Amino acid sequence: MKGNGEFLGVTAEQIQAVLELHTRQYLVGNLGRPQELPHVPDQHVEIGITHYMEATPEAPHWHPLQREYQYVLSGMTSYREVERGTEHTYRAGDFYAILPEVCYTQESEPGTRILFVKHPAINDKVTCRSCDRANCLARVEQFVPPKPPAV
Repeated sequence: MKGNGEFLGVTAEQIQAVLELHTRQYLVGNLGRPQELPHVPDQHVEIGITHYMEATPEAPHWHPLQREYQYVLSGMTSYREVERGTEHTYRAGDFYAILPEVCYTQESEPGTRILFVKHPAINDKVTCRSCDRANCLARVEQFVPPKPPAV
C-alpha cells in the first residue's frame, strides 16, 4: 500500500499478481480475514475484484442487508434467482445490482473478472443450509451436490 498524504493506492502489477493466485481480493473494506493484497480499511463499503479462473458455480445464498453493485470487466457471468427461477446473464461492460433478500446462484465462464461494490461492509451471507425461507427450500434441493456412492 502506498501512502502519500491522503492518497492510498494499489498498483496494477500488485492486483494482477495476486489475482493470478486468488479468486477474490478486496481493494477497500472492513476485512475479517487477512489477504495478500494491501487494501484501504473502510467500515462502510467493500470494493474488490473477483477473477474466475475456471467455471465454478456458487452455492445458493442471499444477503438480508447487503447490496451488491457489480461491473463486468471481462467475460460473462450468469445468475439464477432461486425462488423465481429467473435467469440473468451479464457480459463485459454490463453493470448490475443485486438487492437484499434475493436468493441466487452464480456461475461465471473462465477468465471472467468483476469489479464489485458491497454496502454495508458486513458479512451477512446466508447460505441455504442455514436458511428457513419456506419458498426457497423446495427449489434449492436441485443445487445440493449428490453424495458419492458408498464403496
